[in-house]
Amino acid sequence: MAQIAKVSQKVQLRSSGHKFYELLKNKMDFVFQMFPDVYKSWKVLEGNGLAHGSIIHLKYNVDGPSKAKERLAIDDANKSITFECLEGDLFRDFEVFKLKIEVVENGSNGCSTNWSIEYVKANEDVAPPHNYLIIAAKISKGIDDYLCKN
Repeated sequence: MAQIAKVSQKVQLRSSGHKFYELLKNKMDFVFQMFPDVYKSWKVLEGNGLAHGSIIHLKYNVDGPSKAKERLAIDDANKSITFECLEGDLFRDFEVFKLKIEVVENGSNGCSTNWSIEYVKANEDVAPPHNYLIIAAKISKGIDDYLCKN
């Protein structure tokens, strides 16, 4: 059986963790619109909008145009959202791909986002998906800038 690997990145932010998580969870479509260079389109395929258990189809650009069908797992107690890839271009390089964001309060010092990716490479020649963490950090900082200005 293939080995599950994990890469992660922490991003320090100025905004409130509560506000950050609520915007991400309740206005995910707005977040997609904030980053047109990354997200080209999205569509809910199953479920109640962009909510726990929903399945969405995304067209996005990380090192080139890609498509994915993903299931959302929302955990309010831990302020986390997991995007589990079910189908798509990622499966050219990976057998398993789960992207997770967890928002952590830092008291009066804002919050941080902990991004992690659990994956199984399709073969040993595949590089770890650090490029997705770079985009994730960019998205965190963009949302943080928006929240600090509004």
